[in-house]
Amino acid sequence: MRSSALFRRFQGSYFSYVLVYFCAYFAMAAFVSVLSVYLTTIGKTGGEMSFIISASSIFSVFMVPAAGYLCDRTGRSRLISGMLLIAMGLLSLVFSQCRQVWALFFLEGLLMSFMNSAQPACERLAAATKFRYGILRIWGTVGYAAGAQAAGLAIQHFPPIVLFSLVFLSTLLAALGLAGAEDPILPEAPEPREEKKRPPLSSFLKNPQFLLFLLIAFLFYSSSGVNFNYAAFLLDTMGVPTGAVGTVLSVGTLVEIPIILFSNKFMDRFSGKTLLLTCCAINVVQFLCYGLSGSAWVVVTAMILLKAVGATLFMMLILKLVRNLVAPELTVTGISVVNSITNLGVIVMQNLGGVILDYANIHTLYLILTAITAAAMLLTLLLRVKNTEKVFS
Repeated sequence: MRSSALFRRFQGSYFSYVLVYFCAYFAMAAFVSVLSVYLTTIGKTGGEMSFIISASSIFSVFMVPAAGYLCDRTGRSRLISGMLLIAMGLLSLVFSQCRQVWALFFLEGLLMSFMNSAQPACERLAAATKFRYGILRIWGTVGYAAGAQAAGLAIQHFPPIVLFSLVFLSTLLAALGLAGAEDPILPEAPEPREEKKRPPLSSFLKNPQFLLFLLIAFLFYSSSGVNFNYAAFLLDTMGVPTGAVGTVLSVGTLVEIPIILFSNKFMDRFSGKTLLLTCCAINVVQFLCYGLSGSAWVVVTAMILLKAVGATLFMMLILKLVRNLVAPELTVTGISVVNSITNLGVIVMQNLGGVILDYANIHTLYLILTAITAAAMLLTLLLRVKNTEKVFS
């Protein structure tokens, strides 16, 4: 009786959402933030490293939209997301014991596609509860910062199994948080005169502005996603110690806090087009710093101040633009389609990045990322989208 009373108090509480976002993003950071460094320490070449890391995007192209559609179709997004997170944690333990390239590729693809598939439902949850988006998602930022710092220390001072055990434990706690959270609150609508049919999936293809946003997202995230994967490798090649790499990524993540916490002050006020142009400009500046500067201090400063800002704004923009471009009943599916397209972009750029690293250097790669982001910025000038849906207020 006492345990059931405790669970009733836990269910729908602020603490349940803290567990979801802190632990899910801790797990993500613990696995991916130093993955490129981990793979090089177990003897993988630049090409092999890129091939293994690209698996997450390849698998996510299919897994993310399928999971999003299943969540919308069944209305069991919390259950499905919790199962995916637990599966990710279990596979991370298996990953720590593997050394074969194909086995690492397969496992990395599966476990990261499970994490990526759980994210759209978690984002929708943060935007459709009795709590404001910013005061929930801020815990994702804190969790990611803690995970990045823990990963840097664990990989430097302990056997790999310690790092991947942290991933497993945090996914279990995130799933517990999802069990205690409440289902998203859908916006009330007037009673229809006759039963309203769910919009078909083909409605996405009939919306030219949504298709244009997909192209922009493909270009933007093909560069931003590669930066996400190679940031630790860039610092490592510039002589930054592994433990300090985790610290840089952790401190850089904390820059997100005011952006997320005060998202209600600007995300609904400014148009999606203006915010998207801002994201692109931020990434152009940071990639130029990485590509042109040979100073570790310049790179570290740019990474702390800019890396998380552009990525966080774009993550919130996906939710904002999808809500303004597609029917509310297909929100999770729409977010999943965008995520699938961005993963496709990362597949292309990740493997191209591996070739560049084998024949040139990391700085050349970042100059190419600058050009791709600039192209996304030019296409954004053609985007036309309403600003009617209030998501963050």
